[in-house]
Formats: sequence, structure tokens, C-alpha cells
Amino acid sequence: MHFLSTRVERGRNKTPQPGQHRVVIIGSGPTALGAAKRLYDLGKGKNNSVIITILEELGKPGGLASSVRDDKGFLWDVRVHVVFSHYTYFDRVLNMAVPEWNYRRRASFAFMKGSDDTRKFIPYPVQNNIHVMDKVDQQKSLKGLEEITKNPSTRKPNNFDEWLLQKFGEGLTDVFMRKYNRKIWTVDTKEMNSAWVGERVAVPDIEEIKTKITEVDNGTDAKDSEWGPNRFFRFPKYNGTGGIWESVARMLPSHWFRFHEKVTAIDIDRKIITVEAGTGVKTHYSLAYDTLISTAPLDVFTSLMQSDDVSLGQIQELASQLVYTHTHIVGIGLTGQLPRILADKSWVYFPDSDSPFYRVTMFSNYSDDNVPKHGEYWSLMCEIAEPQKSSDPAYWSKENLIKESIQALVLYGFITADMVVSKHYHRLDHGYPVPSLKRDMILDTIQPWLKIKDIYSRGRFGGWKYEVANQDHSFMQGVEVVDKYLSNVPELTYPDPNLANSKKNTDRTIPLDHEFVIAHYNENLDWMKPYADHTLIYHQGNDPGPPFQFYGWERLENLGREAHAYLVHITTYYDRLADVTVFAQGDNMQGRCYKNITQFIDSAKKGVPCRRAKILKSWGHLYFPAEYLARFKTYKLTMANGTLGEMYQDLYGQPPPAKGIWVCFNGCFGATKQQILRHPLAFYQKALAYISKTPNQEEGNYLERLWYHFFEGVDTPSDAQAATKKV
Repeated sequence: MHFLSTRVERGRNKTPQPGQHRVVIIGSGPTALGAAKRLYDLGKGKNNSVIITILEELGKPGGLASSVRDDKGFLWDVRVHVVFSHYTYFDRVLNMAVPEWNYRRRASFAFMKGSDDTRKFIPYPVQNNIHVMDKVDQQKSLKGLEEITKNPSTRKPNNFDEWLLQKFGEGLTDVFMRKYNRKIWTVDTKEMNSAWVGERVAVPDIEEIKTKITEVDNGTDAKDSEWGPNRFFRFPKYNGTGGIWESVARMLPSHWFRFHEKVTAIDIDRKIITVEAGTGVKTHYSLAYDTLISTAPLDVFTSLMQSDDVSLGQIQELASQLVYTHTHIVGIGLTGQLPRILADKSWVYFPDSDSPFYRVTMFSNYSDDNVPKHGEYWSLMCEIAEPQKSSDPAYWSKENLIKESIQALVLYGFITADMVVSKHYHRLDHGYPVPSLKRDMILDTIQPWLKIKDIYSRGRFGGWKYEVANQDHSFMQGVEVVDKYLSNVPELTYPDPNLANSKKNTDRTIPLDHEFVIAHYNENLDWMKPYADHTLIYHQGNDPGPPFQFYGWERLENLGREAHAYLVHITTYYDRLADVTVFAQGDNMQGRCYKNITQFIDSAKKGVPCRRAKILKSWGHLYFPAEYLARFKTYKLTMANGTLGEMYQDLYGQPPPAKGIWVCFNGCFGATKQQILRHPLAFYQKALAYISKTPNQEEGNYLERLWYHFFEGVDTPSDAQAATKKV
């Protein structure tokens, strides 16, 4: 076997010391940075036990999630992204990396021509809003839905087209589904599998649809349906999506990164990579690894591999059969302000053939920083899908696609040609990983083979699973790979996309020595600014996002007073708690609280959760003065069915102590991890069930009197060890 001739540059690849492990990461997009951040959070690379090298062909991090600013001052993402998430770890890394965000409510539409040749905006997802269609398309779609409702199919679909027919019927599939999916994927829906769909396609409720059609027929405005994991999203105030990942990269040691360094060959037998370095005169050197994490496109990556293993040829042949699209990004910078018909929209889908793009994003709506001057300029980003193999190079040229995009936008009445002041263009060779019929068979063969070679290929194109190819998924694929090879913790996102997408994944957090957990409704939070990097806000009100960036910001239904937020936190993170957790309301320590929230940290370590107020010996219902009850105008106090003593008996399995217990008021206290772990998870789950009914329950007041009793006293080393073993 012949390998490329290279020279080893001095200092590039120092001989590892005994016990050192060499991790090389190819690429520096979200997946690569997820792996690197996890290595850093777990202390790897800090004591030279692990040598970490990140190879990036370009001059900055971000990969497919980077951004550029043109010479007119317009900012453009390399491809359009928004931030929403299924993962606590992802959220908190981004919270710590990026200080300022814009929070937006998703407003997406399809702009499509009906049977009457009239174009309309149909709220997305289209299948939930057929009441907006013209009558012919509406009835055609409804008829198909009624047919599949009466005769549902239990047969497993052989392809995506069969899945569409089973879920939406012939009418809706013909009116919208086939047209749009053919345009974005560039292949027939019969050439795609249906395993990728998961939560990404909303299945309509026919009774709800009929109700809305009746309302429209009767002259009533029907409420449009919303759906999806990205009903709300956020976008950085400054520097676009690329600014996110440049900020995450700055959280890592700079010497881990090697920019303008391209992998040209990989000897997987000797575990040596050949690297081409430099921007002008190229130099080559060899780099050894023990574990390799690649985020490069799987077909390209496998083509670089060299080995005496006779099965390599089969692997390369399989990878070459993976299907993908090319994506062209056309950015249009415009003078003036967004027209009224676009001002309230986030992005719009285009299924018809009279435009080259499948989606247009109102990019200036995401941030004022995306244009040279807010109010005087606005911008649109058009996404165009080109088949993997196309036969008309003139059509797919930069000049033609810019021209065609502008003409379509003018045709639709969105812009006039004289508004255009900037034209941006970028082509992505690998645009979308197509979930082809053979995809899963190919991946199920290649990925285990690579793993045996100590290679993990993950990310949008490294893993080739579109269903887990958003920024949060990609980042967490990198995180989970590190946990897998370091600690043999099973991956979730890549092997089980449907499970990962079905819930909020809280199993990974950033280790903290202390954490402030704040129950918030509408209080001013400026007083928490000095502690924001250790603060998790549970927001029970209607704010779209935090007033400034905290370590964590979680939305909760407004139930059970502050106790509900506290117990949600304990039950969610029971085995991942900070060393000390301080619980408080958002009211700036009103009432009988320590005036400085950090006092609770030292107090908890001494076994004193909060400022003691009195001994409680009465275990019946609580007495509430009339002036206290009058404070609750919106959410009246709901009286408990049982007494405080009965709650105690239920939680502890024994009557409350006759001598009474110390209590403190105002729901502010601190506890060490060991103090919280004295009680089993089921104890807190039972307590949470008491206060998960209405916003203002008497049981919340009961718990206010029990916090001190839950956590008082200092644990001995043996107690702490026993509590840890319970987890």
C-alpha cells in the first residue's frame, strides 16, 4: 500500500509521553466544538493526559454555521439557522458563550398557488391550515384526510411517498406535500425512506380542521395552528449564527485549534493523518492520533482513508452511494423597510416551480445587526436546492440564480428591482443529507466499522441523519461521542433520533460548585446580574426570554407557587445537582431572607438552610389573614384537601414530631447536594404532585414551612457517602 510522502514539521507532532491520549477532531463546526467543549468541561487537556487537536480547513470556527459580512455592511449566515433546543447542556453552553440574544416567535408560512391560480400565504404547517386554501384545494385535501381517517393503514410504509399518503391522504399530498418535498430534496418522494420523519412532520387533527373550515364558511376568523419544536427561537443580537460558534471556540484553549489546515489522507492502520497547512505556500506534516472524531462529509472522509484492510474498498463504495443536495444561498440586501406582507414573518416556503428557491428568510427580522442600519435597510436570504447530479450548469451558475431569485421576488410583489443594493452568493457542495432508501443500511455498515478503528463520524454530514442535523443535535453528537469513548456512556442523539427529539434531554449539565435557582413571574431581575453565570431562572410568566443572559432560563407552567419551580429543579437534576443550590424568588430577597443571596451558600454548608423564624407545632390548615388573601387578585388561593400534618405523614411515613420543627418563611433557602440527597427522588416527586394543580395552592405554603426541616443539619462524611450511593 502506497502512502503520501510527507515531512514532519518540528514541534508539530511531539512524541507523546507515556499515558497520554491523542484526540484529533476534524472540523470546527457545532459537532466539533461540542466534542471539544465536553473534553474541556471534563478536565481533559488541562493536565497533558489528553492532547487535543482541532483541524480546520478554513480560517475561523463555525463550519456550516458560520457567518460573513459583505462590503455593504449586510451580515449573512453561510446557511440559515435559528436556535431552539432539545438539550439542557447545549442551552447552557450557549448561554455562557453569548451574552445577548433576540427572542422571536416563529411565524412561518407557505406561499403557494391554488387551483384558482391565486397565490396565498398558508400558515405553516400547511396540513393544519387547509381552511385558508381556496375551496377546490381545501375540499380535495379534506376528502383525502377523511378517507385515511375512515380507513387507516397499519402497513409499514416502504418509502416517504407511502408515508405521506398514509398520514395526509391523496389530496393534500398532491396539493402540497409532493411538490414541496421534491423541490427541497431534489429527488422523488418514492426515493426517500420514512424513518427520518419523526417529529418533523405534523400529523393533522381532522376534527380541528373541519371546525376551522366551518368557522371560515360562517365568516369567523379561525385561529391558525402552530406546531413544532421551534415555535419559539432565539438569534444572537450581534454577529449572526457564526458569532455563536466563534464565542464557544473562545471558551476553549486557543492552542487546540489549527486553522487553514486540511486533511488530505488518513492511514487508519498506523493512525496517522496527513495534513496540508498554510494559505499561500503549502506545507505537509503527519499527525498521529489515538481517537479520531470527524465532522467532514462521510463520503469525502472515507475517500481519504488508506488501509491494508480489504474491507475499506467496500466502505468507500457504500459511502459513495449516499445521496445529498447542493445548496445555493442568495442574499438580497435592500433599501427601505420590509413590506407589510413580510414584516410579521420569519420565513416562507415556496413549493411552486415559478421560483428557484424553496425557502426565503426575512433575515433582517432576526437582528438589527444583520443590516447596515436598522430602519433604512432590510434583507432576504433565499435557499435553492440543486440535485447532486445536474445537467444544466448554466442554470445553476451564480449569475443566473441571483437573477432568477430577484425576478421571482419581484413577481411575487415582495420587492422592486431598484430596492436591491447588495447581492450575496454562496454555494454549499453538501447542502442537505438526503434520507435515501439505502441510507440506513449504508450507515449501519459504515459506522460500526469506523468505531472499531477508533473513529467517530458525526454531525450533519459526518452522521448523515437529517433528523438530527440541527445545531443542537450536531453539538450534542460531539458531546455524546466524548462521553461514549471516555466513560462508555451510551449515545442518544445519533442512534435514537426519535427519542432524542421527543423530550427535553437534561441528563448532561455543566458541573457547578454552586447554583442559584430562581422562581420568577414578572419581577425585575437586575439584582441577579452579578450572579448570572451561576443562575437558573424558572420563568412562570409570559416573557419571551430573559432580560439579560443567565446560565439557564427554563419556561414553566404557572403552578404551585415558587415551590413548584424548586421541586421541578430537584426532581429533574436529582443526580446532577451543584455542590450547593440556593433557592429564592425573583423579588430581590424580600421578607425574612438573607439580604445577600450568597450568604445562603455558607449557611447551607453549616447545616442552616435559611434564617430561622419560629418553632411550628400546629399541623392543621394554615391561618391566612384577610389582608394576605387580598393580595392575590389574579390567582386566588386554593385551599388544600388535607392538613399540613397529613402532608408530613404522607411524605415521611410517620406523624410530625410532637416537639415541632424550625421553620423559615418567604421561600428562600440553601442546601448542599448531600442534604438534598438525604431524601430519595420519590420523596420529592410526591411533594411535587401536591403542587401541580393550580397557580396558588395552600400546599405551597405547607412546603414553605417544611424546607428547613428537609435540609437542616450537617452531614457526616459517612452520611454524604451514603447519600451519593443512593443516586
